Amino acid sequence: MSELDLGFMGEVANTPRGKGILLCIQCGRCSSGCPVARLTSEHNPRRLMEMIILGCKKEILPTQLPWYCLSCFTCLDRCPQGGDVGEVMFALRNLAVRHGNMPAGVAAQAKALYETTRVINPVRSALDKRESLGLSQISTEGLEEVQKILKRTGMEKIIRSK
Repeated sequence: MSELDLGFMGEVANTPRGKGILLCIQCGRCSSGCPVARLTSEHNPRRLMEMIILGCKKEILPTQLPWYCLSCFTCLDRCPQGGDVGEVMFALRNLAVRHGNMPAGVAAQAKALYETTRVINPVRSALDKRESLGLSQISTEGLEEVQKILKRTGMEKIIRSK
């Protein structure tokens, strides 16, 4: 019991998008409809919600568990309580990032957003095609605003540390 963090469920619930954890009755309908759960036994939304409720913070945040969800929201459609497991996954990801767990691909997208206002930068052939069609160059309008948001949320420091 000493390894359990009994405040973890409250921490998740108090994170933006994490309130769905409070509605979970452990029925398992989220897992039975999850397309990722069909492909890998590591991802089981019902089990993950149980782990949050029990306080298994150290078994969740430093692992891949928060990152398996595809955000298809099938779980929301199936939940008899209207609990949004997909939203809880976003809350877990936010907490995981704060604890230093961010996949390299996510870090690269965050860095691209900070530098260009786009999560994925276009390849040279796409830029050439735009030019051949007479389209304008892709703008970085709003870059200062994006950077201001990322600074205020602390994401800039996380991006720079990756």
